Amino acid sequence: MNRLLSLIVALSFFIGCKDKENKSQGDQNKSNASEEEVTKADVSGFEYSLNGESVIITKCTRVGQVIVPNTIEDLAVTTIGDNAFYGNRGMTELTLPDTLNSIGNSAFRGCISITNLTVPPNVTSIGVSAFSGCIGLKTVQFLGDAPEDSKYMFKDAPATLYFDPGKNGWDKPFGGKPLKPMNEFPN
Repeated sequence: MNRLLSLIVALSFFIGCKDKENKSQGDQNKSNASEEEVTKADVSGFEYSLNGESVIITKCTRVGQVIVPNTIEDLAVTTIGDNAFYGNRGMTELTLPDTLNSIGNSAFRGCISITNLTVPPNVTSIGVSAFSGCIGLKTVQFLGDAPEDSKYMFKDAPATLYFDPGKNGWDKPFGGKPLKPMNEFPN
């Protein structure tokens, strides 16, 4: 009987210590999590609206190098809205997110300082006059299938358009500009 009682006391002591160790590890993990820095997209200079499951960029006043984030508030940026960057003359470089699928009417109209642009593979729609007046735009690389063609897309932009020959829709004129396969892109 004494042995059984001793065994029960020893087991309860061991289990009690194990629970305390687990709590200490849990507290340590919580402490580490609070010390971790959560990296969020820098959205200063952007105005946007949430569309339930995605984000629409509605305005951008940033200048210099502009990187449109993939996500804002944990939602994918899928649309550059109508007139969002209209007349942003100070923007010299533009990086569009891979999550993008639509560029609105006159979205980049008059952005005279952009020289090169890469259109992500999921973009299926580019609006009327989206890049009109981008007089500095020399090259545009399309990574996906040809988007819907629209009027005046590249009006007054001296751009040459480069496409991936393995993608669909590049067998006909597009945007009223010269089309070349990606392997002819100047390095």
